[in-house]
Amino acid sequence: MRWIVLAALLSGCAPGFDRPAFLTTFVGQPEAEVVRRLGVPSRTYETGSKEAGGRTFLAYSDRRIDIVPGGPFFGGFGYFGGGYGRYGGGFPSQVIERGCETTFEVADGRVLSWSLRGNAC
Repeated sequence: MRWIVLAALLSGCAPGFDRPAFLTTFVGQPEAEVVRRLGVPSRTYETGSKEAGGRTFLAYSDRRIDIVPGGPFFGGFGYFGGGYGRYGGGFPSQVIERGCETTFEVADGRVLSWSLRGNAC
């Protein structure tokens, strides 16, 4: 039983997902490997022809909406919270849109680099 409790406590110290380290594994890999592991990109953009050394950019978008609940409100004064004063205080819920776009730069069929943009990266 002690081992289960110890394992549960130590698992809280485990590091989270390391996105930059994961994305770095794609550098030098074929473009097909990115698509195989991450799926079809949200959008692509090509600069020039492949024969002239053009580049392809693969963009993967991740968007989500988080709702932060509001705070409590407080009742009036007097017996059982009524009678004197008004209800008030607290604050409303907040809706936060979070997004992260991962872009891979590809040349000659191989990944050259990656970049991240957004508030959820």
